[in-house]
Amino acid sequence: MHTNVTDFEPHTALFVPEDDPLLFYKAIADFAITNLVKDGLLFFEINESLGKETVALLESKGFKDVELRQDMSGRDRMVKVIR
Repeated sequence: MHTNVTDFEPHTALFVPEDDPLLFYKAIADFAITNLVKDGLLFFEINESLGKETVALLESKGFKDVELRQDMSGRDRMVKVIR
C-alpha cells in the first residue's frame, strides 16, 4: 500500500484480521439491512481479490440483484445491491 495512504489513514481503517477480511463489508451490510429503505441501493468499492466472496456475503444477507462490476482495467472493483 502506498505511503500516501498509510501515512494518513488509521491502521484499523486499512487492515482487517486475516481470518475475517470482509469485516467492514459485514458491518455495513448489517447497518443497511436495518436502515436502508426497501429497494434502496447500496454500493461498495471492494478489494479486487474479494469480489466473489463479497457477492456471496451480500446474497447470504438477503440483498437482491447483486452486481459485481469491474473498473476500466477489468478488475473487480465495485458491488451494487438492492435492499
